[in-house]
This record gives sequence, C-alpha cells and structure tokens, in this order.
Amino acid sequence: MEGAMVSMATGAMSSVLAKLGKLLLDKYKLAKGVRKDIEFLKSELSFMNHMLCMLADVEDLDPINKEWLDMVRELAYDVEDCIDRSMTQLDRADNAKGGFGAKLSRKLKKIRVSHQVTHQIQELKARVIEENKRHKRYKLDGLLGSRSSASANKVDLRMCALWEETKNLVGLDGPRDDIIRLLMPAEGQELSQKVRTVSIVGCAGLGKTTLANLVYKNVQGDFQCKAFVSVSQKPHMKDVLMKICSQVGVTTSMADDEHILVNKIIERLQHKRYIVVVDDIWDSDPWKIIGQALVKTSPGSIVIVTTRLKDVAESCCYSHGGRVYEMRPLGDNDSRRLFFKRIFDSEEKCPHELERASNDILKKCDGIPLAIISIASFLAVDVPQSPDHWNKVKESISSPLPGNKSAKTMQSVLSLSYFNLPHYLRTCLLYLSAFPEDYIIDMDRLVSRWIAEGFVNAEPGESLYEAARRYFNVLINRSLIQPWQELNGVVVSCRVHDVILNFLVSKSVEENFLTLLDPSSGLPPSRHSKVQFEVVRVLDLENCESLRNIHLANIEVLVQLRYLSIRGTNVSELPDGIGQVHHLETLNIRDTQVEKLPSTIVLLEKLARLFVSRKVQFPAEGFSKMKGLEQLTCLSIHGQPLSFLKELGQLTNLRILDVYLYDVNYEGSEWGIFTSSLHALCSHKLVDFQVYSTGLTPIPMDSSFPAALHSLRKIFIYPISGVPVWMGSLVNLELLQLAIERFTPEDLRVLGGMPALETLRLSFTDGSYAGPFTIGRHEFQRLKLFWVARLYQLQFMPGSMPNLKHLVISLVFTRDSSYSDLGIQHLASITKIKIDTSAWRDHIGGVEDLEAKIRSLLDAHPNRPTLIFNTYFTEDDCFSVKGENNEK
Repeated sequence: MEGAMVSMATGAMSSVLAKLGKLLLDKYKLAKGVRKDIEFLKSELSFMNHMLCMLADVEDLDPINKEWLDMVRELAYDVEDCIDRSMTQLDRADNAKGGFGAKLSRKLKKIRVSHQVTHQIQELKARVIEENKRHKRYKLDGLLGSRSSASANKVDLRMCALWEETKNLVGLDGPRDDIIRLLMPAEGQELSQKVRTVSIVGCAGLGKTTLANLVYKNVQGDFQCKAFVSVSQKPHMKDVLMKICSQVGVTTSMADDEHILVNKIIERLQHKRYIVVVDDIWDSDPWKIIGQALVKTSPGSIVIVTTRLKDVAESCCYSHGGRVYEMRPLGDNDSRRLFFKRIFDSEEKCPHELERASNDILKKCDGIPLAIISIASFLAVDVPQSPDHWNKVKESISSPLPGNKSAKTMQSVLSLSYFNLPHYLRTCLLYLSAFPEDYIIDMDRLVSRWIAEGFVNAEPGESLYEAARRYFNVLINRSLIQPWQELNGVVVSCRVHDVILNFLVSKSVEENFLTLLDPSSGLPPSRHSKVQFEVVRVLDLENCESLRNIHLANIEVLVQLRYLSIRGTNVSELPDGIGQVHHLETLNIRDTQVEKLPSTIVLLEKLARLFVSRKVQFPAEGFSKMKGLEQLTCLSIHGQPLSFLKELGQLTNLRILDVYLYDVNYEGSEWGIFTSSLHALCSHKLVDFQVYSTGLTPIPMDSSFPAALHSLRKIFIYPISGVPVWMGSLVNLELLQLAIERFTPEDLRVLGGMPALETLRLSFTDGSYAGPFTIGRHEFQRLKLFWVARLYQLQFMPGSMPNLKHLVISLVFTRDSSYSDLGIQHLASITKIKIDTSAWRDHIGGVEDLEAKIRSLLDAHPNRPTLIFNTYFTEDDCFSVKGENNEK
C-alpha cells in the first residue's frame, strides 16, 4: 500500500477565496467586525493569488521571491484549514442537541465558537498584513520582472540533442528505416504527387529530435531544397519563417512580415522537391502558418514534425495527408547497448561484477534514451566502477543526481512540459507524486481523488467527473503520464515513468505540495495530531490488509472527508457514523467483507460515486434521498428490498449504472420493479448501463425490458439470446458490447444501421462461433473500433466501415473455411489490426497464405497499418461448424 498522504493544491488560493465567500453567508451570522476582517482577507488574498500565479510561471526563482512564495502558500493552507474548522464548528453549534434548556445551550455554544473563530481570523489577518508589508519592503514584483527576462535568455539545452553524435545513439536504426519507408518511394515506384508527412510523437527524452535528424541526414541528398527548424514552446513565427527562408535559399528583408515570408517560401518551393523538418512544435496554431508555406502538391517532397502532443501530431500530419509515428522506448538489448556505449565505449562489454547493478539501473530507466544517457554519463564521470557505488546510485535514482549535467538536461526538458501546463493541470500532475514507482494507477481512482482535493473545475454543462476525465486525457496526450490499460478505446489506467516521477517528487518537495508518511515510523503526535486530520479530504486505504472495523470508528470526526476507499481490505462493517460525513463524494468498498450498508448511508446527499461488491444489500428506505449519486457500481438485484429497487428510479442525477444479476427470476417482482426504475433513470441522465448475469438464462430483451433507452451512449449486456430489432433505434448509442447466444446476418444489419455507434464488441456464449458475415458499403458509418470473437468467415466490401481505425478479430479455421484476403484493403481509415486464428494443423498452409495476403495488402495501404497476427494450432480438428460446441 502507498504511504499515507496529506496534500494541498499549489493553487490552494482559488479554493480559499471561494470558501471565504461561503463564510460570509448569512446563515453563519458572524459579527460585523469579523465579516469586515473576512472581506479584508478575501481582498488581500486575491491580490496575493495573482502574484502566486506570476511566480509559479518562473522556472528559476530568485531566493527572495521563492521565500515569499513559500510563506504565502503556507498562509493559504492555514487559512483554508481555519475556514474548514470554523464552518464545521459553527454548523455543529447550530445543530447541537440537548434536553432542558437546549436552545440556550446551543446559543451559548455558538457564542463561544464565534469568539474562537474571531480570534483565529484576527491572527490570520495579522499574518496577511505582514506578508503584504514584506512584499512592498523588498519590491518583489520588480525582482520578478528582471528574473523572468534573464530566464528567457537561457540557452535551450534540448538543442544539444541535435548535435549528438548519432553513432552513439543505438536503437534508432529501426525507427529511422520505418520512417524512410513511409516517406520515400520504393525502387521503381513513382513519386507521390502530394507531399508526404510524418509526425513523430512521444514523451520527453525518447529521442524524437535525434530520430528526425537521422532521417533528415540520410535522405537530404535526394532533395533540391531542405530545412530543419525548431519551433519551441513560445515561438516567434517571423523568426521561424526567416530560418526556413534562409535554408531553402530565399532572400529576405527585415521589413518582411509573416504573410510576405509565407508567399516567398511558397514561390521557392512551388516546383522543387523539398524536405522540411519542423522540430518541437507545441501547438497547432504555429503549424497553420508553417503549413501554408509548405506546398502540398510538390511531387516527392516530405515534411517531418516532432511533438510531445498527440493532438498536435494529428493536426499537423492529417492536414497534409500524413501519418503519426509514435515513438516507443528502447527494448532491453538496445538499452544495454546504449548504456554500455556511454560508459565503456563498447556496446557489449560490461564487467561481470557490475552486470546486476546495470540491469537494475536500466530497469529504472525503462527504455527512455535520455534517462539512460543521463545515468550512464553520471556513472562514467563521477562514480567509481564498483558494485557498492553503483548500487548506491541505483537506490538514489528516484532523487536528483547532484552535479550531473545530463540530469540537468533532463530537468530542463521536463520543466518545459511542466511549465507549459495551466496551473490547475500542474496541480493534478504533481498529485501523481503520491503514488510509488511503477505503480499502475486506476483512472477512476485518480480522477475521484482530484475531485475530492478540489483540483477540478467543470465547464458549463459538464460534471466534475467529466472535467476530471478531460484533465486525465490531456496529461496522456502530452505524454506526461503513460497509458497502461485500454478498454474499448478508453484509457482506464496509467503509470508515471520513473524519470518523470523523479521530477514531480522533486517539484512537490520544493513546493511543499504533499507529505508522505512512512507507516512504519508512526505518526509524530506533535505534528500529526487529531486536529490536523480533521481537515483531511482523501483517505485512501485500498489494499491495506491490516485494516479492521475498529479503525473506522469515529469516522464522523473527519468532517471534510470527500474520498474514502477501503477496497481490498478485511473490513466487514461500515459504522453508523459514516452518515455524518456529509461532504463525502466517493465511497469505494469493492472487494471487502461488507455485506450490508448501514441505514445512515442515505444521509450522504453529496455522495456522487458509490462502488460496492456484488453481495452488498442496500437499506430498505431512504435511498431516493441520495440525489447527488452519479455512479453506482456494482449493484446486485437479487435479495434487495423491493422498496429500494423502486426508489432507485428516483436518482435523477445517476449517469452510470453497473448491475450484476444472480439467481434473478425474470418473471418475478424484482425484475419488473427494476426494469421500471431503469426506464425512469433513462428518462433522466443515465448514459452508461452495464448488466451482467452469471445465470444460464439469457437476459430477456422483449417487451419486459425497457425499449426506451434512446438516451444511452454506452451499453454492455451479458448474455442475450439475440439482437432485438428495437436496438437499431438507439440513435445516441456510441459503445455497444454484447455476448450473444445466436448471431445472424440480420442481427448484423440491425447493428450496422445505428447512426452514432463508434465501438462494437461482440462475443459468443458457450464456446460457439458465427459467420459468414459480409460488411456492406452503407453499414457502420461511424464505427472506429470493431472487436469480434470466434468468426469462421468475414468479408469487408469496398466502402465498408469508412472510419474504422482499430480492428480486433479472432478467426476459426474449420473444414469448411475458405478465407481470401478478408477485404481489409477496403478499410480506408484503418491504422491497427490484430488477428488471432485458431486452426487444425492441416490448415497451416491456408493460415500462412491468409497472413501473407493481408501483409501484402497492408504494405500497399496508404496508412501502412500495424498488424499483429497470431496463430493457435491443435493436433485434432476440434472445431465444429457454424456455432456448434467445440468438442473433439
């Protein structure tokens, strides 16, 4: 389990200002003088917030400004804690209970609490006044300006990578040849009439610039004009265009504006075969200008773009009809070659006593060339070649390496990515430093914690969860976190590369962003008292094996708790006090021993996400009060009170519902009440519905099942007997996953007519398989991902699935199988294909012929799709025909 964590946002001031506004509400009935003090705090902190934002954008802050920034940040934390405690104390005083004289008792208690709040506010006011005086005394804003200009004039250390000796960078020959094959015509092939474009995309340190330079040097002799320019984070477009002009032989004048320069480049390249490398582009806007200058109809010309951002890569290359080439980390052999070349000047030689330490260090580098080069350079220059010294380096890789210039280069590269983020995304990124190295982070878990910490701000019409998912996708897109597991085209988990995590931990310590507590060391009472934990927002105890029921006693004292996860623990009962944690937004009790929720759970009116185990029973009454609930996973219908199933339909904000069916009588009252509630939910906000049954009886899809699912965007049903005709009327459905007993060509026609469908996953129950299927021209017009298991024949016709990008199919070869080429060449947008084949060994020739045909067709495909082709043979012909069971 990860260490316990206490955290606050770097942008804490934003939430502080909002909370100060809440404290001014009439319901708290504060004295006039206290209200004035709060208004003063709000005004002064607003000014400080502007200064913090300015200082946060400076990479190398001078000591005086840094000291002031740290003080103001700590002040913001203290103000927020004070507000949280004050509002809690005032609420408790107002709701205090008692016998005789209870009203007087509440009044006296509220007066006492008001005095305490007044004293705390006055102390904070004094601190704010002192910090403002300090700011004026040292003229910090003036120092800020001069420091910013000095930093702007620093040399960009990334340019060093361009001049690295390419012979020392191993592992790039394969990618270099891949890109050359994409761009250059094969021998005897005519030149392409249009410019060919490749966008090289990947995280910092992969060697994108070096790879582009390798290709450029390798082929530049075939071109009449050539240019290699870096755009950088904040480009001056006139300077970029001037550099292109200079390299392609255009005479310019300082009086030329961007429009004139673009026209001059067009005129120069109009009838020339050219190669242009546009390196390190961060935004699509500069490309709009550069792209205008690069003539699109110059036969045989090529453009190479490098970027860290996938959306920019796509924007750049698709506007010129090109391809995105995603760089991958080096494999184990290439990592070792690069590592040893830097240290021993040999790609293979390594002293035997250093082999184990070398392997451990390389594992931490995870195939990132810049990380390998940084560590290897440090070892070669500053560390004796002994196992003890190398093992110490291995243990300290997660900490900054002092005196290592290569590590500083890495720091500079990562700083560019970090400071290019908006402040709110920096906060979310820094939060990842709370997770251990190599930890696989569940996306739902991460974004729910972001929300609980107050890091997420939704746009109009957007839920907080949707906004947090958008944040997550931006960080994936910027290659700052690595996608790990993907389901139906959606990234559901991620990890942080150790090199980037090192940077984030260092930055987090520098900004006092969070404190990691070693559970084995205990909690120092002087610093981690009960009062400090009263304001904790996130309590993540997932997979804590030692957690017991007693540890959750008095949970109600955590009045600011927004997120609680006890998933994967031995807890068997939630305390009644859980109902008093009124701010709780996420509760996860999956994979625990809890079998019944306390009746007080219905008091959590702000709870938005509830994750339970299949055996959990819900309270009989009051569930309809939980109007804030947006996601419920994984609800078991069997054994629930009928009154609960009825109230389920009154959750007007429920967007995601995951249902588990076990031993359900589809003709009984349970099922009837549930489907009635489901109908009601679909008329509100439900967009994602999953239902899974372990029973032998297929889930009925006739009139007893609500056909009015027109608002749904995602459906997963397992299993059903066949596709009902009414399913074709679901005009908003984007994702459909079905497990089916029988699947006919008519069923395929029904699904093929769904206008919004982008992802389709089909599997067949009882080990059966289906086919033959022919995909026609007018079917599945918007489909992007097609996953289908156990087919015995499939054919794509010309014009079919025009937007399909990812195809995953498994084919069964039987005695009656007759495969040609599947018609994959007709899939105009395809980029990735995975085919699994199962065959009797007598069919080995047919399988090999099919693979050869498909590879030949894909080699000629303009998208050059990637292909994974797996074959599974059996000694006996165990495959029967057309959906019969697989029996020998």
